[in-house]
Amino acid sequence: MSSANTDVFKQVIKKLCEVNNISPRKPAFETIDNIVVISVKNNLKDGVELDCFHILNLIYQIITPLGIKFNQQLYLYPNSKRVARITVTFKKEDYDVLNMRLENGNVDG
Repeated sequence: MSSANTDVFKQVIKKLCEVNNISPRKPAFETIDNIVVISVKNNLKDGVELDCFHILNLIYQIITPLGIKFNQQLYLYPNSKRVARITVTFKKEDYDVLNMRLENGNVDG
């Protein structure tokens, strides 16, 4: 099965970023142990970049109807209220199910 080598969700998110004039490098994907982390860095000193919210919205529009479990976390710079980044994390097995369903076209929930 090719899903082990193909990260369909990552490809879709990066392509949707391009279509929406957002750098496809903005969402960073990495796997740490058994967790898949999508990190979106905020570059504004005051507030949060609109692109951050747009990327999160793209992610949620795909995963929410599928019922895929995830967590979201907001990271602040030390001793400030400034947002450093926002992450969306998945257990590796949930992320694999997401990719398999996208690859097979099984998006009915």
